Amino acid sequence: MRIAIIAVLALALLAIINGGAGTLAAFLRAQRPIPDGGRVQEMMMIDFADTTAVNAWYSRNDDVMGGISESTMVANDTGSATFQGVVRAENNGGFATVQTDFSPARNLQVYDGLQLRVRGDGKQYGVYLRSDNRSVVYQATFVTSADTWQVVRLAWRDFLPTRFGQVVVAPALDPSTIRSLSLLIEFKQFGPFALEVKHIGVFEE
Repeated sequence: MRIAIIAVLALALLAIINGGAGTLAAFLRAQRPIPDGGRVQEMMMIDFADTTAVNAWYSRNDDVMGGISESTMVANDTGSATFQGVVRAENNGGFATVQTDFSPARNLQVYDGLQLRVRGDGKQYGVYLRSDNRSVVYQATFVTSADTWQVVRLAWRDFLPTRFGQVVVAPALDPSTIRSLSLLIEFKQFGPFALEVKHIGVFEE
């Protein structure tokens, strides 16, 4: 996926010519870690041990439509943060999110998707991504196991174009211009919720 692959292949060809297959194998191992037992390579993007990263999140709830749901992102002493609040049904409410913005936009096209380390409460959550296509929001969802740490991988193809929560026909997500990222609790799961997040990264297979 990387442009640099072209250079790597050229150097690898020289390795074959000069030293044979054994030299080539050693060269490739030096250029990129080999997945161990099928594990993917992960790069951290947001580390919630950094209070600056935590403070960059802000709430976007159903109060924009008259609802009274609440949410916040709170730093923990353990180097994580918790997306927490209450989803309420009053005034046709039913959703709560927190968002962080990227300026300049993040170019993540050399990766295959997002990877999150989370501990939830058994409820269903999701991630919103916004790109240069401002008419839609791209959404992927996941289900948590109560009080259990999980690694959640969301490939770019998992993010569906939505508008006001409904899937629409639109171009696929362009990961070269990610302008914001939101965490959300899936619609109308009323009551208190809590999703602890250790970090958010990107992965490549």
